[in-house]
Amino acid sequence: MNAFPRRKPQVPRGRRHRRVDGRRLALLGGLYLVLLAAVAVLVAAFIHPREIAVHAQSESPGKIVLTVESQGRRTRFDMRALEALPQRTYKVTTPWYLRPVSFQGPLLRDVLAAAGAHGTHIEAVAVNDYTADIPFEHAEAYDVIIALRMDGKPMSPRDKGPLFVVYPYDRLPPGMREKSFDLSVWQLDGLRVR
Repeated sequence: MNAFPRRKPQVPRGRRHRRVDGRRLALLGGLYLVLLAAVAVLVAAFIHPREIAVHAQSESPGKIVLTVESQGRRTRFDMRALEALPQRTYKVTTPWYLRPVSFQGPLLRDVLAAAGAHGTHIEAVAVNDYTADIPFEHAEAYDVIIALRMDGKPMSPRDKGPLFVVYPYDRLPPGMREKSFDLSVWQLDGLRVR
């Protein structure tokens, strides 16, 4: 009689295999989540936001009325943010109105400082894409304002608003006064500093 070699009883491989595959899957899934979290941390650490909105103590920002671009960065202002800056008022004679008009708004240099903008030229851009190249030093030398109000009232687009670059025309030297009229951009929409 031939003896057959005894074989070990076989444990069904399917269950054991499934348990091992489940463990592998859980391990791979965990590693994937760790890798994904590491990539998210690296992205957050190395990518800086390019647009900054400036709001004056307002949790819900208003409509953006002015965008300042400088060194690849944009700062957006709503009307409250511009009103929160120190205000100046000038009563001036202009070629656009028959009588002297009072303008009120923040100094151009204060708006640029709030945006962290600096350079040598300011390209003032109107809603209709009209542009004027204002030398950066004018903001300091001539106390230029971004007018928000005319005769104490907000300016509508019909009245050159809502924003208007205004020089203190009556205090300027005669040659500069004429030039400043060309640099006075009404319906101002943006400032590009370079």
